[in-house]
Amino acid sequence: MKSGPLTRRCIVPVLLLLAFLPSFHVKSQRAAGETCDIDPLFLIDTPIAGILPTTSGSVEAAFQPDDGLLVSVVYGLRKNLNVGMSFGARRLLGSGKIIWNSLPGVMIRYRVFEESTVSPAFVIGFDTQGKDGYIPEDRQYAVKGPGIFTALSKNYTLLGSICFHGGINYSIEREDGDWHPNIFAGLEKTVGPITSILLEYNFAFDNDKKARGFWNGNLGIGCRVATKIGFNIDFLLKNILESNPYFHGTVRQIKIQYVRYI
Repeated sequence: MKSGPLTRRCIVPVLLLLAFLPSFHVKSQRAAGETCDIDPLFLIDTPIAGILPTTSGSVEAAFQPDDGLLVSVVYGLRKNLNVGMSFGARRLLGSGKIIWNSLPGVMIRYRVFEESTVSPAFVIGFDTQGKDGYIPEDRQYAVKGPGIFTALSKNYTLLGSICFHGGINYSIEREDGDWHPNIFAGLEKTVGPITSILLEYNFAFDNDKKARGFWNGNLGIGCRVATKIGFNIDFLLKNILESNPYFHGTVRQIKIQYVRYI
């Protein structure tokens, strides 16, 4: 799969769509930096123990390889319970047939334990949405969806704050015959009031049948920047170890999230 150009024709319409979402409350939220006042739900691709507050919602647009786009919507249905849906496609721009995702992704997550002084936040959930494009011939995503997952997150004070994340997941994408569970880990470090640095390693035990080994996972780094009007923007570098067989080289990606109470 090639990594297509991220063009202004694609970014501008999405920004306009997010900016004019209907809302009955003007309080917007930041998901990065020392002024962060709402939890992110994902580090880079892997889930973390974040949860959106009740009656808040988010819309996220992830610009993916091969001129793809993935749009996700999440809503805080009740305390500690989030639900969401997502859908996307490859080759939305350029030439050739558009390759739509096989089905919409569905997500539900519940925070079992809040973070305390000595213990991390703990979330359980189910998420069918894979990342970086659907591969019809293999009937799976380039990065498999988490499926059933658990995630832990713990914050510490260190020149701002630093948060450690980790978890276990069992994907439902098994057409390749790889039935292994998976683990993932990462950290998030604030840099000033509106910026966080992201580091993630997904061991990909459930997606490495073509390249087995403990360090054949997906390494990603990124920067998340928050704004006063509810936009959170991620600038990401993924597949740094070039271990994913669906890509040739590092994947560059931008995500734009809009969060507010509705």
